[in-house]
Amino acid sequence: MIKVISLAVLALASQTASILAGEPLVSSKQVIAPTPAPPEFFRPNEFDIGLFGTYATGVGSGVGSLHAWGGGLDLTYWFPWKYAGVRFQGTGAIISGAGGNRIQQGGGQFVGDPFVTLVPGFAPVEVSGGGAGNSVAAGIITGDFMLRLPLDDFWPRVHLAPYLFAGFGGILLGDAGNGNSVSETFTVTNAAGVSRQVTFTGHEVSALRNNFGTDRVLGHFGGGLEYRFTPHIGLFGEAGLDVVDGSANNFIQVNCGLKYAF
Repeated sequence: MIKVISLAVLALASQTASILAGEPLVSSKQVIAPTPAPPEFFRPNEFDIGLFGTYATGVGSGVGSLHAWGGGLDLTYWFPWKYAGVRFQGTGAIISGAGGNRIQQGGGQFVGDPFVTLVPGFAPVEVSGGGAGNSVAAGIITGDFMLRLPLDDFWPRVHLAPYLFAGFGGILLGDAGNGNSVSETFTVTNAAGVSRQVTFTGHEVSALRNNFGTDRVLGHFGGGLEYRFTPHIGLFGEAGLDVVDGSANNFIQVNCGLKYAF
């Protein structure tokens, strides 16, 4: 009997302890998501489209006073190694200056000053028509190898990348047209005292066309800076030396514009 009572008391105590203890504890672990990496502003396998305005000025002896304004488009692909890429660039420009017009008569050419000497030994005469400001349309096409160094690799908030380029291409000249015709009449007297009148005629031709001659191959190298406002939108500026076939025609080209990166 005592044994039965003891078992009953133990069972009741066990049940009471279970009720007082409540539900069994369940271990829980909170999963914390990793912080996402900041977006890259200069990426590998990137394709860029740029629109720019351009200014060019002559630095060779043949085109020392050359000036050009225009604009263009460039297409750039950056390799899986994001520090190198290739670029195609095309520019359209209006070139003016380059020494003014010249007077062409027969096989000779004379500087387009208002007063020129058409016949050696005769006093200079004034030539009217035209002027020194004629211009010619030109296209400049280049293909370049590119190297860049994104500074945000070292300073995360500085989304600036200096770059270098080198390549080759060509300058394609349009039709400069001819200026006004000129005509001057002289009285020529020989040693026997016989005189007669001689008329010289000619027309103006572009000194640009005279200097460049025709379309020319050029080398192209220089550097620039690109700043990214977002991973896709940026602003860039660059300056390059165009080394034309015939060093007297070398010129510097400066481009500034916007870029969109895919």
